Amino acid sequence: MARRFAAARVDPRLLPTPGEHELMNMPPDKSADAILRVLGHLDPPEDLYSVAGSRLYDQITADDLTELPEILAETRKTTGPILELAAGSGRITRPLLALGRPLTAVDSSPEMLAMLAERIGTRAFNPREVPVELLEADMSRFEIDGGFGCVVLGASSITLLDPQDRRELFRRVRDCLTPDGRFLLTVLNADTHQASEGYDGGTTVSALGEDAFLITVESRDPVNGARHVTMIHVGFDEGGTYRSSAYSSDIAFVSNSLIEEEVLAEGLTIFERRPVRIATQVPGLNDIELWVCGR
Repeated sequence: MARRFAAARVDPRLLPTPGEHELMNMPPDKSADAILRVLGHLDPPEDLYSVAGSRLYDQITADDLTELPEILAETRKTTGPILELAAGSGRITRPLLALGRPLTAVDSSPEMLAMLAERIGTRAFNPREVPVELLEADMSRFEIDGGFGCVVLGASSITLLDPQDRRELFRRVRDCLTPDGRFLLTVLNADTHQASEGYDGGTTVSALGEDAFLITVESRDPVNGARHVTMIHVGFDEGGTYRSSAYSSDIAFVSNSLIEEEVLAEGLTIFERRPVRIATQVPGLNDIELWVCGR
């Protein structure tokens, strides 16, 4: 079904000005629906990892440097080919290619991999012309030979998986690592976030280019350990009209102690846990760790 967009002349005083960054005090479990009704957006939000959602996600995260220094510092200590899981459109892939080592990138989104494939062929993205293999697969179901000196799973993507899939991922990572290889995993500290200042979600408005803004609405379900995120993109056309598109994703809040238990149960060792500097601040999300694991 084709998406329908609101298109109407608006008084700019009625909408947040692009460039603002503020929290809006709406009930977090109802604010996404309320905003969509105000915008006249008729369809329910699409999956954030749909074709259009993937393009928006790529635009939003393109300049986010969070976790890159920590991941690169640890990757440099390893040798041999690199395996990147949930590679997306290449936010982490690009700095990894600068190391000059063969790389395999896995992602379940054909749209993301298509963007990554196009970029890999450019000198700006891959100046050392590193050979890259792209594999369309779920990060917990990939089939690949071993021999990797480093496996990277960034962006706290482990929270997209259920317990069974997390353990399957850890098992496959263990099997494809070299004896002295390292698995680099970034983890959002759910224990801290669920307890910090009673934060249970909210709405943030931020600029997205010169003629658009992004409304990010988050609600939390502590009972089921989940975070529901809705992203609403509002872009202005010439003549004062606007168009909206909406995407959503559910992210698990998983205890660090549970992830640690699952990692150890699948034959991996956690050698180090260190804090990650947050380059792009997001309300309520300010405690991410890099875990350095191995066989």
